[in-house]
Amino acid sequence: MMAVLQNMKENFQLRRKGIFQFQPQFPFEINFGPYRLKTAENSDELIESFKLRHEVFNLEFRGLKSGSLDFDRYDSFFDHLLIYHGDSKKVVGTYRVNQSQLSSDSYTGLEFTLEGLHRYQGPYLELGRACIAREHRRGAVITLLWRGIAEYMKMSGVQTLFGCSSLKINSSKDAALVYRHLEDKGLVVKSNCQPTSDFTFPDLQNWLKEFKNPLTVEQNQEAENFIPPLLKSYLKLGSKILAEPAFDRDFDCLDFLTVLNRAELSQSIERKFNI
Repeated sequence: MMAVLQNMKENFQLRRKGIFQFQPQFPFEINFGPYRLKTAENSDELIESFKLRHEVFNLEFRGLKSGSLDFDRYDSFFDHLLIYHGDSKKVVGTYRVNQSQLSSDSYTGLEFTLEGLHRYQGPYLELGRACIAREHRRGAVITLLWRGIAEYMKMSGVQTLFGCSSLKINSSKDAALVYRHLEDKGLVVKSNCQPTSDFTFPDLQNWLKEFKNPLTVEQNQEAENFIPPLLKSYLKLGSKILAEPAFDRDFDCLDFLTVLNRAELSQSIERKFNI
């Protein structure tokens, strides 16, 4: 009975948030080995991505048992990159994207002030809600996600990517440690972007002062271990961190405001992804 009521509630919320009226902005498809990447073309495909997001964000990361879908009000007007596995036919990876000229509404803007983005050339592509099924978290799938992003950039004419990069961190000490580590590596760009009041880490400033001296080898290794493969791939491509970390209490994680300018991509990367 509880499951029936939960399904009815989720179906009502899907209708309320306009999911059944979803239409893609830039549809395309890429095949890569046993995987296929495409933009979601209808609500049924979109709901499959919500199931994966629930499995990763709610069950795996947060240990929540209730519900079966992860979605919000942004999903009905953002595009969604989906990766299907050929054998299972299931969605095993997803990324949500939004071209700034199509919608000025921003999920990232809930967590960070975004005035500092104006130093980068538009149009902008907001990335978010990236997740990959545990058994498919390997280089090939991350590479395919980047191929999809590159194709979307080309089709939509964007010049700058930005979004929240999440780390499984919920302590101010660890947040400060990772931020100092990235700062010492020259990956932080000072800007007037900052976490909004509802997403500020408690006691972060005190821990930043604690780590004001250069980090030890052990501290750098500890910080490096916190950084997930997807963010590492961002940083290798030339991404920068624009603000101190935000704390997403709903998902109990740290978020970095990450930006990647198309003009700053190396020529080798441009050739690799054909952008």
